[in-house]
Amino acid sequence: MSQSASPYPAKKLILNLVKEAQQPISAQVMVRMAELFSVEANNVRVTLNRLAKQGFLDLTERGIYVLGPSAQHLAERQSAWRCTEDKVRSWSGKWIAIYTAHLGRRDRKVLRQRQRATEMLGFREFYQGLLVRPDNLVASLPVVTQQLFRLGLEAEACVFCADGFNEGARPASETLWPIDDINARYRDNTEEMLDWRQTFHDKPLDVAARECFLIGDRVLRDIAFDPLLPEEMVDQQARAQMVSTMADFDDLGKSIWRELIARFMADLPLKGS
Repeated sequence: MSQSASPYPAKKLILNLVKEAQQPISAQVMVRMAELFSVEANNVRVTLNRLAKQGFLDLTERGIYVLGPSAQHLAERQSAWRCTEDKVRSWSGKWIAIYTAHLGRRDRKVLRQRQRATEMLGFREFYQGLLVRPDNLVASLPVVTQQLFRLGLEAEACVFCADGFNEGARPASETLWPIDDINARYRDNTEEMLDWRQTFHDKPLDVAARECFLIGDRVLRDIAFDPLLPEEMVDQQARAQMVSTMADFDDLGKSIWRELIARFMADLPLKGS
């Protein structure tokens, strides 16, 4: 069996697999699945205990897990990617801006949270302490502001609409975002998923399960961090095709993983035997 060069993050792997299983799943099965990603059994068991204590997993009976309350919101948020194109509207040429120059820059943890929050909603630094993105999101400014705060932006930041830039000072998309790379990623992701679907039938079930998981994980990360720029800046049709292809790919991947989980469960000894 092909193994990854380095172990996949145990916490992320376990939460994703428990979520996709859509049924209670045992630690023994989880250990079997984690082997496909070079994650050691002891690492799995330690992580399971930690996630249960943190409320991300619930024990339905000894050694049997389901998603816990702390992970439910995460699962719901992750599933929202299927409605990506519903999050954008036609662009009028206006911008949303964030002013952060008055905020501290010494606390690295706070800076990382700020950067992650703003990047997840597509903002880029226009001038030092001033970040912008096109005002083409369906969500209103107050909703976008609250999303930024929930993601980790400090409440002291100033979020506002911007328009009427003077000549030569208007934000330029090609200098703020890697437009060519974004468009290429849309096309490459779509092509990779379509090509894999043409060949997976010839692969062992465990190999197919591992490959589709890793491909889907990469594409979903690209979708999660996509800046959702308007069609005036990026190939919006290519983005929509990538998301649509990922929806079909995700459905196929879930069916493959459920089949593999069922096979692992069937291999387990019966209780009391």
